[in-house]
Amino acid sequence: MAAARADDADALAKAAPAALLEAALPAAPVAEAASVVAPDAPALPAAPAAPAAPRYKDGTFIGWGTSRHGDIAAQVVIAGGRITSASIAECLTRWPCTWIDALPAQVVARQSPETDYVSGATQSTNAFYYAVVQALGKASLP
Repeated sequence: MAAARADDADALAKAAPAALLEAALPAAPVAEAASVVAPDAPALPAAPAAPAAPRYKDGTFIGWGTSRHGDIAAQVVIAGGRITSASIAECLTRWPCTWIDALPAQVVARQSPETDYVSGATQSTNAFYYAVVQALGKASLP
């Protein structure tokens, strides 16, 4: 039975008119957008990139983050609308905050509270993240 179906499929494929197959395919490749422009058209100068508007007001801001192992305060310094410094202002966790000492530098480098997780210190990493989020919330421009 399966062999009969395969033979029927082969017969249908051979019976399909070549004209239908050719009509389904484009006759020539589609022209690139660049080749549509007239060759003597003057090139438009690239628009200068507008400087990013500052997202934060200048100052020093502190936020708190909590975890089941305790609380962390993060201090964020903003100058010129950019994060120039971040630090762990207070560590009230069960474990020492030396485990997450690398995170403040990531906040400055990324200009964001998004940091890498620290294996073995996930709760402290989350508490630091939320502390930075709260501090940046206080610094946000309306």
